[in-house]
Amino acid sequence: MRCMRWMFGALACCMLAAAVARARDKEAKPASQRAEYKPQSEVASKSAFATVKEDDSAVKKALAAKELAEAKKLIGKDGAFKGTVTKVFSPRGNSMVILDFAPNFKDALTAVLKAVNYAKFPDMSQLKDKKVLISGKFEDYKGAPQIVLEKLEQIRLIK
Repeated sequence: MRCMRWMFGALACCMLAAAVARARDKEAKPASQRAEYKPQSEVASKSAFATVKEDDSAVKKALAAKELAEAKKLIGKDGAFKGTVTKVFSPRGNSMVILDFAPNFKDALTAVLKAVNYAKFPDMSQLKDKKVLISGKFEDYKGAPQIVLEKLEQIRLIK
């Protein structure tokens, strides 16, 4: 009888410890980090990116992707930047796709596509090494300016 009480107590203790560990893990990770999404390439639209000529006024007015100081002044305002995509990155969980415009992402602006908008855009990986014009509202992310992509019209290939 004592043995059964001891086993029951040990089992209850293990179950409680497991429940506490699961709760702690959930608290440590925001919901956005717990969710798993399909890669953007799997849900991408069949549409194509629009193009814009290099001599277009929108391209001429746009900031260069490495003009971080100028971009910081535009946080909260609409604007545009241009540059060559050096990396198309999706963090674990595929919650977003990030377009980097310099080998070290801290040296240039970024454009971000969140999972909720994946299906509105063609496969973003095809933008690697392409010169693009990004437009939209400049936002602050941990002190760095970026543009969040919500509509296909915000990205145009520069020809």
